[in-house]
Amino acid sequence: MFPKTIKKRKTFLEVSKTGSCFKSKGVFALCKKIDTNDLLVGYTASKKIGNAVLRNFAKRRLRHLVREFCSELGNGFIFVFIATKRTVSFTFSQLRSDFITSFKKVKAFEESRYVI
Repeated sequence: MFPKTIKKRKTFLEVSKTGSCFKSKGVFALCKKIDTNDLLVGYTASKKIGNAVLRNFAKRRLRHLVREFCSELGNGFIFVFIATKRTVSFTFSQLRSDFITSFKKVKAFEESRYVI
């Protein structure tokens, strides 16, 4: 099952202010734990990446990776993946390994924040 997509700016800002973050060379990952049992994912690519074609290409690559690792992301989280310039230039296998380390580290850090 593909996760729900974030579309409102308010949600993106909430995750960036109160969530955990991890920056790797290919992907900047943000994560926030939520009370519901949903998985929400947002994608961002700024104009620093390039023109609209490159930004859309970067977001397509990120969406494909999320679809591939959807079961490992888990429910009860909001993830925001921000593309970097290397999201476009990396080979897909490099981007996949970078993506895996990014989301695992940010998710582990976010889970450890709520352990009492």
